Amino acid sequence: MYKDKIDFFLQEISKKCNDEKADNISLNIGSSYYSLFYNNDVEIERIEDLIDLASEDIQYSFATGSLAVLYFMRLLYNSDIITDEDIESIEEDSIDFFLELINIYADKKEYDLFTGLIGLGLYFLEIRKFDTVAKIVSYLDHMKHEHNTSFFWIDNITKEENTCDLGLAHGLPSIISFLSECYHHDCEKEICEKLIRGGVNFLIELYNENKDAQHIFPSKINVITGKKLPSNRLAWCYGDLGIAVCIWKAYTVLKDEELKAISLAIILNSARVRIDNSGIFYSTKNDCIDTGFCHGSSGISHIFNKFHRIFEHEELKEARDYWMAITLKELDKGTKFPYDLKNDVWKEHTGLLEGISGVGMVLLDYQYPHKAKDWDKIYLMNIE
Repeated sequence: MYKDKIDFFLQEISKKCNDEKADNISLNIGSSYYSLFYNNDVEIERIEDLIDLASEDIQYSFATGSLAVLYFMRLLYNSDIITDEDIESIEEDSIDFFLELINIYADKKEYDLFTGLIGLGLYFLEIRKFDTVAKIVSYLDHMKHEHNTSFFWIDNITKEENTCDLGLAHGLPSIISFLSECYHHDCEKEICEKLIRGGVNFLIELYNENKDAQHIFPSKINVITGKKLPSNRLAWCYGDLGIAVCIWKAYTVLKDEELKAISLAIILNSARVRIDNSGIFYSTKNDCIDTGFCHGSSGISHIFNKFHRIFEHEELKEARDYWMAITLKELDKGTKFPYDLKNDVWKEHTGLLEGISGVGMVLLDYQYPHKAKDWDKIYLMNIE
């Protein structure tokens, strides 16, 4: 539908990524990630820069820190861009540190995808250290809270007590999605199945309470008072789209047809939401709409695209193309991304999660899915 325009922007984004010489991991890894999938190559100089940046990093984040770099090096190795000797040299000093970091995160009960156990778990799944992944699953089991037949996990990063986070980026849906990955890798299948069932029961209770609303799920809930923080948005990070993803992943494990039906019902409900009620960030002063993967139009289009491939439902195709058209319109103008929302500052950058390289990956997956296969598994989006 948009073939020529998408091909044009794929090339333009490639030029921007190649020209980007950033001094931080986030922008460098975005450029490199796009280059790997679009060109099937990454310059040696850029790889060396990433390794140098990772050696100085003190954040260790799976999104923008040294763990993200280590994971990316594995992708390079799997693509035969770096050798056995290269990957051994890169990993030999890092793995012991990240093994110790598991214990630190467990003590803090920090399960977060980007700054906790789940990001580490995805890395160790990638390098097939299943004994370590099993340890992480065990920690998640011990961290759970039970209520009747439901399980939930308390967010220990925020200052809000007794809060269960419901975002795919930071909350219960990420736990269910990660455990589904573990299950499909034959890692602690019995424990994973139990935790997935309990976690999805918690979500089904919330679904049944509010399933007729335009936006069904809150972003957070106080499990003591029942007070809910509304989400009222379409995004990968928070809202109904991410919960539809995790319920679908739960279905692939539990083979419960009710879960399949609920996942479809949620995603179809979201497909009817237009931009005015989407909660998407925009700036009148800068004349731009957020197109990033995390909480912008490209990420929304991508999720509908993935579900359209599963269900082949016309409404999902229409929603995919509606959000793709918005994304392409912004690219025509020269897209910028929210940098400081409080002060309405927007900038162009090559980040993967929130910048132009992530938009490029969505376009690549839309146009040439064989070239972008599983690019989004770092964001728990490998649902096909």
